[in-house]
Amino acid sequence: MDLWTFHRYADPRLCVDAIQHAPDASAIALTQGDARYVLALDDPASATRMAAELATLRDGGAPLWDVMREAGADGWGALGAFLDGRALIGEGHDGIRQTLAARIAAIDACINGTIAAIRADLPAHRLDRLVAHAAVLRLESDMALATATSGTTGDPFDADVQPNFHLGLIIAEFAYFRNSAPLTLIAAGVMLARITGEDAALPESDAIVEALSLYDPRDLESHLWLVGRALADSTGDTALRFAVPPIPDLPTLSGLEFMRRVEMLTRSTLGKWGENPYVTMLDALGDRWSPLIAGPFIEQYHVTCRFVEIIAPNLSRRLIAPLRAMMFRYFGEEVGHEALESTTCETLGITQAALDRAVPLPLHFAFVDLLTLMAQVDPVTSCASVMVIEGVFGEPPKMSLRLASVARTNPAFSDLAGDHDELNEDLNHNSISRDAFEHIVAIPPATQARVMRRILFLLELNHRAWGGIADFYGSQTSLHLQGPLGRPLAPGGGSG
Repeated sequence: MDLWTFHRYADPRLCVDAIQHAPDASAIALTQGDARYVLALDDPASATRMAAELATLRDGGAPLWDVMREAGADGWGALGAFLDGRALIGEGHDGIRQTLAARIAAIDACINGTIAAIRADLPAHRLDRLVAHAAVLRLESDMALATATSGTTGDPFDADVQPNFHLGLIIAEFAYFRNSAPLTLIAAGVMLARITGEDAALPESDAIVEALSLYDPRDLESHLWLVGRALADSTGDTALRFAVPPIPDLPTLSGLEFMRRVEMLTRSTLGKWGENPYVTMLDALGDRWSPLIAGPFIEQYHVTCRFVEIIAPNLSRRLIAPLRAMMFRYFGEEVGHEALESTTCETLGITQAALDRAVPLPLHFAFVDLLTLMAQVDPVTSCASVMVIEGVFGEPPKMSLRLASVARTNPAFSDLAGDHDELNEDLNHNSISRDAFEHIVAIPPATQARVMRRILFLLELNHRAWGGIADFYGSQTSLHLQGPLGRPLAPGGGSG
């Protein structure tokens, strides 16, 4: 952490009720409320001069502030540190109104820009459906603001409750926003209302002021793009949930036996879906280079930057000792892994500036959100979901192996790209779900069904996210990233 010093005030002011000095005294008293601080000097004349100098510090433009900033740790600098250490220096600059107005204007522009962008990409015959879906989701966003219940009609992860994947995703996102990004939840409600034709705006309230002061505007921008794109996709022919095997009706099982059943369901489901479009396009490349190869590493960078978020909620749970120790270890083993991904991206010619400006593809952003939501509200699903992230126990990392095989033309890239996978393998991360459920005594039938439904949703989200990489990067002839509002962003960080 950075050390706070008084040098960081933009417009420092001495904040005291009184500077007391008797003409014949060699001391000065500073009072603030019921606190009183006495500064002893060599003689009355020095005290008189000091009292006059201190009085000037009530003005942020006083020359003495510059003297204090440049003085170092001694003399006037020491006095500045003394005053600040007793909360006697305040910030005189008040840009509250302008800053809040600018942030509201930026959110407003982002909402309007998102609406314009998704409408522009949508065929005319789907616009009415867009409005209808926005109206449904507006009710869901209002519900999420009012209560912690996810979905007005039931669990949005359940295909029987919500057969439209993208609508289910957005409703689940609302639950995540409620916990982790309340300003985004409010902004999403405004965006949905405007899509339906309402003249909506951010409400004026203390809660909005607090949220504007706390929450990251770039994440809000990425999340509004996620909601906008998912809303648009909800109107398409591929929006229905994928077909899945039936969830088995089982008696209460031990944790380990339940995890075995989840692995069986996962293998059966993935087999039913067949090859991912990304793999199909990757295999068709042969030995040719394509932005399609770079895409996963760019998106994985964004995921890895946030990865510890999906573990962190479990750290505060009073879990049984083996699970608690496992979660802390997993957290520690994942911290800082984004450095591996950024190095790989650098090898591909993608600058850190470009990565910082890029907006993650929507479904990859959503993947971290929903895994985090599971850790917040459903620790059993959270433990099982590690399998979705790290791979099914016993299965080789097929996607990584395929990427490595097509990247052989650049040995440096091939070596770097495998570093993260090798690290995960060395740390046995695809054993975590089994390790966790070994310690969970029993999983009752209702919990089994809930967890399996949610795992199936996460598997579908992951499958669609890889398809999203194929859609975005597969048609590119020269690499670009996704910038704000879906605009192309060059690997060097400029507009594409």
